[in-house]
Amino acid sequence: MTDILILTKTDQYHPSEALGVALMEWLKPYGSVRAEESHDKTVVTSDRLAQADILVTCVDWNAQAMTEEEGNALIRFVESGNTLVGIHGATAVSAERTRYIDLIGARVTHHSPYHEFPVVIRDKSHPITADMSDFKITDELYCMDRPIAGGTVLATAHWADKDEPMLYVRSQGKGKVIYNALGHDMKAYDNPAFRAFVLRSIEWAMNK
Repeated sequence: MTDILILTKTDQYHPSEALGVALMEWLKPYGSVRAEESHDKTVVTSDRLAQADILVTCVDWNAQAMTEEEGNALIRFVESGNTLVGIHGATAVSAERTRYIDLIGARVTHHSPYHEFPVVIRDKSHPITADMSDFKITDELYCMDRPIAGGTVLATAHWADKDEPMLYVRSQGKGKVIYNALGHDMKAYDNPAFRAFVLRSIEWAMNK
């Protein structure tokens, strides 16, 4: 049985609790999964996180004001052999949280206007993106502050003369990080390719 903890918290820009509701529905067909959703960021420093195999975080960490203790708890979670699946706002965090930024792989500094753009699958051999086709999505296109160190970029989108990572994986310690830059709002959540990114990421984490 895989224990999945989903952390969501709606803020003024992101209806992430709605994504949490959708995720709980999407995971129902998986018989070997126990999923639970929380809207309280302090769950990452609680005993509950220690029970989880996978943490899916759909919160904007700038809006939630990540503490150093919370960032360190997430690092320990991954390094001990678990998987962090970060969606959209997981890279929106204060620049002072350097150790967490190293964990998640990068920090978003700005984004494009909300618009429709193409996403290019860069690695069709990885289990998460195997046989997926390029697609279009209406979303914010996140721009990162650095290349993804020690990671594998699975999908990109182009903005301001640069290819930005939309989906990547990296390892740290005994665990894995999967980051999906898409997922600003309901229109993005309803995109079948976004749903595939999320579920395939979780499936890969379950089978790694």
